[in-house]
Formats: sequence, structure tokens, C-alpha cells
Amino acid sequence: MAAEAALALPPGFRFHPTDEELVMHYLCRKCASQSIAVPIIAEIDLYKFDPWDLPGMALYGEKEWYFFSPRDRKYPNGSRPNRAAGSGYWKATGADKPIGQPKPVGIKKALVFYAGKAPKGEKTNWIMHEYRLADVDRSARKKNSSRLDDWVLCRIYNKKGTIDKHGQVSHRKLNLPEIIEDKKPEIMAPPPAPSSATGTVNDYAYFETRIQYRSCTQTRAAQST
Repeated sequence: MAAEAALALPPGFRFHPTDEELVMHYLCRKCASQSIAVPIIAEIDLYKFDPWDLPGMALYGEKEWYFFSPRDRKYPNGSRPNRAAGSGYWKATGADKPIGQPKPVGIKKALVFYAGKAPKGEKTNWIMHEYRLADVDRSARKKNSSRLDDWVLCRIYNKKGTIDKHGQVSHRKLNLPEIIEDKKPEIMAPPPAPSSATGTVNDYAYFETRIQYRSCTQTRAAQST
């Protein structure tokens, strides 16, 4: 992408930082307004977009993308973040993970994107790891202030390894060739036996018995003569 080319990264460069490196060398410096040697992480308001639109806004990334983003409050005087984003919302999953030893410097939270309105949204394959600083006063600093954090660092990826929009793959009709199965020849069932109620079966049996009786009588007569 054009943004990646503008970074002038050396051939073979890969960006796979650990949790500690993300917090210590990127998030801490960003929150302290210190410069970052290679500005490889884009600054956007992540919660205004659907996750499948974010890869095109990243400065670098192949299967995972990184962003600095502010966080707003869900309620004016509360400390809960507003998780609504684009056409859906992010929902936390699992327990928070402290980053840093012996005293945690940051907190890592895992979230899953749900398409639609809470609480009946449809779960997608988009995952976010959100890193925030620990021990930060998040009380309302100003009256009617909606800002909870100036910056958090977010890692976005799709666990299926694609950047398709939600439902694009699962709902797509595949143009498969028509399969014609070999059909076995149909075997006609024999006609039903005549009903005994009409007397037809008895008539045939009687007629056949009379023929056999006459044949035997004629044979004996011929032998006696």
C-alpha cells in the first residue's frame, strides 16, 4: 500500500511486537507525547468504523493491523467505555491480562465484534486486542467530558485470515457444476392379485382341477383298452 511504501521499511521487515513491546515502546510513548522512531501505527477513531474497513486505513500490516485510538465514555460521568462501532459493537471476552513485571504497566483486553444492535448482534470472526495504561485516573476530568482515554493501542485481525465483510463468504452462493446422478431402471411392480371376493381365484382353481381330472381319466381309459 502507499502508506507502507512511505515508511521506507527495509526489505524483509516484519512487525510482530510482543505485548510488553507494544505497551512499553509504543503506547507509553504515545500517551507521554514522545516521538516514536518509526511511525508505523496509524491514529484513527477506531470505534467509528466496521473492522473490515480498518485494514485499508492501517500504515502497515498483512494479517493483523495496529491503531492508536481514543476511547469515549458510555455515560458522561461513568468509567465504562463506549463499545459501539460502525454497524455493530465490540464485546469483551475473557479476563483482562496485566502487562509488565513486577508492577503492571498496561492492561490487555480481548474483544469480539458483533454485527447489529446489542444485545442481539451476530458474532463475527473479527478480534481486537485493546491495550490501555494501568493505574490511570479515568474519572471525568472536565464537566460533560466524553473522553475516557486519550489513546489506547489496538491490534485487529480476523481469525479466519481474511478481510471479507461479515457474512460475505458464508452467505455467498457457490456456482458449482450440476451433478447428474445415474438413475437405475425402474422395476414395475406386478399387478395386484385378483380379489377372492369376486370368486375369480376360485373359478381358475376349479377350472384347472377339472382339466387335470379329465386328463387323468382319459389316460387311464386308454391304458385299460
